[in-house]
Amino acid sequence: MKTLQIVYTFLDPYLVYASDDAAYYKKTLLIDNIWRLKIIGAIGSLINLLLLILYFMADGLAGLTTIEGLLRIAWILASILYIVGVDAPQRASDIRLRQRLFFYCATGLSLLFASLITAVLSIEQGSTFLYLINVLLIGSFLYLSALEMLFVISPSLIVLILAMVITPTSILRVQGNSINVFASIAFAVVIAQTILTAKLKQLENTRTILQQKAQLEQQIDLDGLTHIPNRRMLASYQPDASVPLVMLMIDIDFFKYYNDTYGHLQGDQCLIAVAQRLADDPGASLALRYGGEEFLLILRPTAPPNLAATIDSIRQGIADLKIPHEASLFGIVTVSIGYVVCTEAIFPTAGTSFDPSPAIKKADQALYQAKAEGRNRICRFEE
Repeated sequence: MKTLQIVYTFLDPYLVYASDDAAYYKKTLLIDNIWRLKIIGAIGSLINLLLLILYFMADGLAGLTTIEGLLRIAWILASILYIVGVDAPQRASDIRLRQRLFFYCATGLSLLFASLITAVLSIEQGSTFLYLINVLLIGSFLYLSALEMLFVISPSLIVLILAMVITPTSILRVQGNSINVFASIAFAVVIAQTILTAKLKQLENTRTILQQKAQLEQQIDLDGLTHIPNRRMLASYQPDASVPLVMLMIDIDFFKYYNDTYGHLQGDQCLIAVAQRLADDPGASLALRYGGEEFLLILRPTAPPNLAATIDSIRQGIADLKIPHEASLFGIVTVSIGYVVCTEAIFPTAGTSFDPSPAIKKADQALYQAKAEGRNRICRFEE
C-alpha cells in the first residue's frame, strides 16, 4: 500500500495537498507555464524560420514545399497563434478553462510537430535530435507532473511508434535512435517531476511565510489585552471623505479607583468587557483601545440623523453591563464621551492619507468637558 502511495505521489505530487491548496498551486504554476511556453514557442519559431530560410536559399520554393518544410511553417503559425492569442493572467483567480486547454494543446502540439518532422526524415536525412531536444526542453523548463508530461507526450509518441513500425526508411529504425527516444522521455518525466516537486515546496514555504506575516501584522495592530485594534490601526484607516467624520473619545469613569478597589486582574476584565461592547456596537466603523482606560470610536457614515441620541445609546450600553463599581458615584462602571463632527475636509490635500490628529484633539477636549461636568455623560466639541 505504501509503495502504491509513493507511485501515486510520483505521478501527481498535488495529491499530498488539500484540494483547495492543490487548486491554488496548479493555477499559480499555470501562470508561469503560460509565460514559459511562450518563450519556448518564440525560440522554436526563430529556429524554424532560420532553417526555412536556409532551405529556401538552397532549393528555392521547393525547399519550403517539402513535407518537412510545410510542417515547420505550420509549427511557426501555431506558435504565433499561441503567443499572441493566449493571454497570461496575473493572478491564480483569473485562470480560465480556455487558458488551460490552450496551454496543454500547445505543449502537446509542439512535441507532435517535432515527432512528425522526425517521422518523415529518412535514415539519410537526419536523426532524432529535434524530438529529443523538445522533450527534454519541455520537461526541464515547464512545471509539469509526470501525468501531465505523459499526457502531452502521448500523441507524439504514438506518431513515432507508427513511423517505426510502418516506414522501413524511418530514422527510428537506426540502432540506438528508438532507445534514445524512450530514454529521453523517461529522463524528461523524471526531470519534470523533480522540478515540479521542488517548485511546489517553494510555493508552500512562501505561502506559509506570507500567512505568518499577515497574522503577525494583524497581531501588531491588535491590543494584547482586549483583542480590539490599538491606535496603530489609525495609520491605515481611510474614512469616507465625502461625509462628515464623527469621532468619539471614551473614558471609563473613576477607573483608577476601580483598580484600587478590585485589583488589576479584575480591572483587566472590566476593560475587556467595555472594549467588546464598543466593538460590537452596530454604529461603529472603527473601535480601538487608545491607551489605558481610554477608547476611540469612529461612527459609520450611515449614522442616524439624531446623532446625540445615537452616541448616548453607546454610553448607556456600557452602563447596561451593570459592572459593579463601589468607588464610583454611580455604583456601576460608566463612561464619559467627548465627540466631534468634522464637516470640513478631513484630508489635508488631495491624494494624501487621513490625519486623525486634529479630530482626536477636539474629541479629547470634549471628553475633558464631559468629565468636568460630572462624568457619565456625552459632550460635543464646539468651536
